[in-house]
Amino acid sequence: MPDQITWDDADEIADVLRRRFPESDPATVSDLEIARWTREIPTLVGEPAHGGAAAQVAAIRAAWVAG
Repeated sequence: MPDQITWDDADEIADVLRRRFPESDPATVSDLEIARWTREIPTLVGEPAHGGAAAQVAAIRAAWVAG
C-alpha cells in the first residue's frame, strides 16, 4: 500500500476497507458509512472532489465488490 492515498485511489481504499471490515458486504454498506470509514484511513490525504464525492464513493464500492 502506498504511504499516502487520495480519494481517487479507489482500489487501494477498497483493499483497506476489505481488511478492516472483512464481515461487511459492500453492497449493503451505506455511502455515508463508506465515506466515514474512508476518512478514518490514517494514510488518506485530502478531501473528495467538490461535487464528486458520490462518484468517488461509488468507485470505492465497485472496487470493493470486485475484490
